[in-house]
Amino acid sequence: MGSDPAREFAPEPDEAPRHRVPVAAFRIGHTQVTNAEYAVFVSATGHPALSHWPDGVPSADQESHPVTYVSWAGARAFCAWAGGFLPTEAQWERVARGDDDRAWPWGDEAPTLERATFAAAGASAVGMHPTGASPFGALDLAGNAWEWTTSAYRAYPYDAADGREGDESPEPRVVRGGAYSHGAGEIRCSYRHGMLPGAVDHYVGFRLACAPEARLSLDLALVDVPAGDVVLGNDERPSRGVALPDEAPQHVVSVPAFELTATPVTNAQYREFTQATGHGAPPHWIAGAIPDGLEHHPVTHVDWFDASAYCRWVGSRLPTEAEWEKAARGVDGRLYPWGDAEPESGRSRAAFGLGSKGGVPSVVASFPDGASPYGALDMAGNVWEWVSTAYAPYPYRVDDGREDPVVGAPRVLRGGSFASMRSSFIRCASRSRSAPGRRSAHIGFRVARDGG
Repeated sequence: MGSDPAREFAPEPDEAPRHRVPVAAFRIGHTQVTNAEYAVFVSATGHPALSHWPDGVPSADQESHPVTYVSWAGARAFCAWAGGFLPTEAQWERVARGDDDRAWPWGDEAPTLERATFAAAGASAVGMHPTGASPFGALDLAGNAWEWTTSAYRAYPYDAADGREGDESPEPRVVRGGAYSHGAGEIRCSYRHGMLPGAVDHYVGFRLACAPEARLSLDLALVDVPAGDVVLGNDERPSRGVALPDEAPQHVVSVPAFELTATPVTNAQYREFTQATGHGAPPHWIAGAIPDGLEHHPVTHVDWFDASAYCRWVGSRLPTEAEWEKAARGVDGRLYPWGDAEPESGRSRAAFGLGSKGGVPSVVASFPDGASPYGALDMAGNVWEWVSTAYAPYPYRVDDGREDPVVGAPRVLRGGSFASMRSSFIRCASRSRSAPGRRSAHIGFRVARDGG
């Protein structure tokens, strides 16, 4: 912990002396807690909504941004509800620096806007800077929003037994990581600041930590899809893009309310399932372990039966084909999850066009500009997604047997993948199918459950 003075960005006096602290194993959020996640906590517990949320809920364009205007007590209440805790100052620095004394989470190279949100007018959606990851894969540890820790702001050396980790002290508490408004020197791994625990500010948020074996309330971040009609399919009309015969006729289906994971299931989430149940690991995992750096990529090489087993384990299910399309396109029949604009420019909305030979999936939620009307991410590209539905011609009917298919019936895949070479494959209406036993590098899934 701490910093030596021989750096281009001179450390502050409170970063000295540099010293070593043992830190036991723990888990920590891939990103900062978002407004959408905090809103789930508010809804479930009756905790007061945040003062800057219109009508008591976050606006759609802020759901994937880090939650701010949260006091130290509010952050701790969320973490306790979710099954975890705020990290200590030592844990935070361990995540940011790994096993060396790097200046920033990614290393000693000076920050760029590709690695962090800093020197900016406002915060960005979480997870937008995969090249700024820490040694353990955590994102946004430099800039975007300050992060509360449990630790009282006291002089170094750090000693967890000296009272600084006590609950009752009114002392300022340490915040780490800097915020969007700070410069390069203030987003270093060792930079510290103290804030009164009752402070509530627009650039202070937090992230969730937990014990290695903990099962969290928010292991599966969900978006709510309200009940209503969805337009399925895509007739051959120049204004709606290319359509294939199995996408016609276009028709309306009524879909009850449901919840859907905001992203495809990741390798890290699937590992919990394999460890808890003994279910076989995907074949590309090395000796049953996730390959380095792929923890937060979509799990692939899983067949329909694997995906269904995971969903049952978490008390949920695969989405139907109608549910999937409702979550992707909303109620207006849009071409892509974000609207009708083509995705090619800068590929800022979707991972596609990389080919199966050289391409790989992206970290989930790397394309916040590609969100669906309900905030679901990666519904265009990245990986094809299994749904529960047996492949059958349109029109879709939930009661015609396709949702209770015989073993071996081909199942529908939706969304396209990183390997899809044309944007037509990642349209909301695009359908594919495979035998349920297929396992591929570009096929994954996400989880649905009945809504209220």
